[in-house]
Amino acid sequence: MSLLVILLVCTVLATPAQAAPLQEEVQPAPAQDTLRLDWGTYIGELPAGQGKLYHKERGLFMGTFDKVVPSGKGIHIQADGSVYTGNFVRGAYRGYGRLFMATGAVICGEFSSGRANGLDTLYYPDGKVFIGVMQNGGATKQGKTYKSADAAKLTRPQKPALPLTAEDEAFLQSLGYGAYDTPATFGKGASFFQVYIHPNFRYSESMADKIATVEYEFTVGEDGKLRDIHILSSTDEDFSKELIRVLTQP
Repeated sequence: MSLLVILLVCTVLATPAQAAPLQEEVQPAPAQDTLRLDWGTYIGELPAGQGKLYHKERGLFMGTFDKVVPSGKGIHIQADGSVYTGNFVRGAYRGYGRLFMATGAVICGEFSSGRANGLDTLYYPDGKVFIGVMQNGGATKQGKTYKSADAAKLTRPQKPALPLTAEDEAFLQSLGYGAYDTPATFGKGASFFQVYIHPNFRYSESMADKIATVEYEFTVGEDGKLRDIHILSSTDEDFSKELIRVLTQP
């Protein structure tokens, strides 16, 4: 009999009508704030979480931050129109990422110290594709160049649609965003490289069997002449010197 009583009591205690209501544990939402800095503005979660960094010189960062520094997955939109999507470590590109350059080139693969370093795939603006090891943003001898993405059995990546607000677009426009978004073309869609540089570029013995990446900028005057020619970055000094010669020739 005692066993029966115990069972009945247990049954009564287990009925939903007698059960104490469960209290949902409410987690406080991460704090969001706006920080005005000398070099830009950060809007987002603090001390870490999702946010946006409007950098006056480097452009717009979106994604995961740690103490206002891009850390983890994110997007970087540069003033010239280049877009990086991938991983960040202490504010620099590091890990797997994709860089859609304003020149039309695309790099997919390993990044470190803010540049392509490691096993990468480089899609050139002229359609060629390099697959192999890249160093400081340039292709090395440790790889193979194909005539096209089809020849490499690849599909050229397309720049992703960017989740930009009106405020984001206004900020980028203030930096001159889009001025170089589309590479200059001549005649029937030919690039500046095909028309001006390639026919005049002289490959010396020191350049034999080499692939180099040179970033440069210049201004076209009203008279059509090139001025303010600067090398922004280069993986080979000989290529840089020859490029300067071509650009400065009469």
